[in-house]
Amino acid sequence: MKKMLFFILPFILLTAGVWFGYDYYYGGKDYYTRVGAPDEVKAGKFSNGEKYTEYIYTQNAFNSKGEKTVQKTHEIRDAPLRINAYLKLKVNPRKGVLSWEEVSEKDIPKQALAKMDK
Repeated sequence: MKKMLFFILPFILLTAGVWFGYDYYYGGKDYYTRVGAPDEVKAGKFSNGEKYTEYIYTQNAFNSKGEKTVQKTHEIRDAPLRINAYLKLKVNPRKGVLSWEEVSEKDIPKQALAKMDK
């Protein structure tokens, strides 16, 4: 029994370490926001000479409990985000906004939606 535990325990510890490390760097909480006009628009060139446009947004975002946070997002796109669209943001406390997806109004928790409408 001790030999089996000797082989299983390191596997469990390694798996737990990988899980917590991944969550620390790539995990995040969900926040909801409504898109406004971009605060800043920048044009630039990549190192290969291709041109790009960067849209910078500073937005109030709310979690499912209605708690507010201010998030800054940088988007390199052909066109700005659709104004008044609702977004679900995945926010990491160390890295900021990791990802976003557009959601419908019915998918937003009621407390977050109530705070957005103020």
